[in-house]
Amino acid sequence: MTSARRPPSWRASCSKTVVMSTDDARPRAHHILVCLDGSPHAEAALPYAMSLAKAFGSAITLTQVLQPRHDNAGPHTTDPLAWEIARQEARGYLERQEQIVSESLGRPVAIRLEQGHPAERIVDLARELGADLTVLGSHGHGGVTEWNLGSTAQQVLALARGSVFIAHAASGTPSFVSPRRILVPLDGSVRTESVLPTAARIASAYGAELMLVHIVKEPVASQVLPAGEDLELASGLAARLEVNAAKYLASVRARLAHEVPGVRTLVARHANEGQCLLHLSREQHADLVVLSAHGVACDPSRVFGSVA
Repeated sequence: MTSARRPPSWRASCSKTVVMSTDDARPRAHHILVCLDGSPHAEAALPYAMSLAKAFGSAITLTQVLQPRHDNAGPHTTDPLAWEIARQEARGYLERQEQIVSESLGRPVAIRLEQGHPAERIVDLARELGADLTVLGSHGHGGVTEWNLGSTAQQVLALARGSVFIAHAASGTPSFVSPRRILVPLDGSVRTESVLPTAARIASAYGAELMLVHIVKEPVASQVLPAGEDLELASGLAARLEVNAAKYLASVRARLAHEVPGVRTLVARHANEGQCLLHLSREQHADLVVLSAHGVACDPSRVFGSVA
């Protein structure tokens, strides 16, 4: 799966995460844009992109965005020789990655060497190519820090209008990814259900288990909700919502039964939905988390909702 201008609160130790926007409900990611910067951290995106491409039969475009280098002659000057060397090195790097990915997929892969501000150019290129999914590592040249996401990943999430996949780089880069468990948070809205075709397609391709999750917000005592009768009343309502949520998830599981044999459901209660999902993704050993950018309470002025 946070507001439009803030990075999601994913921890570095959490599973790889897919964030699917609500304006892209198509079950196939026809074109995948993979963002690289020459670092091993960014290359964490490659095996996930290849796995998704195999599941969806997608075309892949590899891109690297070069930022002009400024020398001491002035704030807006670039050494032409240094720039040409960097451009040739980046081109060679992309061509090597192109060969690796092309051999793995058994079909041609496109490359695009771009210039400009990385996040802005990535978002523009995704729009230009009509990419259904943008895949990038959580960190790049700057390395893994105490922040959950690097600056480019944060900015892409804030600017992107399509679907984004974030591959966490902390645990290294596997040669291939075959997801075994996919966690799908649902809140009962059509918006959150818009990612189900995509999640089901991935699960079907790799024989993975789908875990459908609904979080009931746990009432917490406050000045507005004092302990005692009021809190008990709110807790009773939460318990009723748990029952209704279990029925809802069972109905979704029944709809998916013909596509994905292995579907489990889980209803949890927690005061913080986002933190609960992070905990569940670790506890349940989820390889992927697939969620809609918005849920039942959609603010169209924001790219991502509070949970995503």
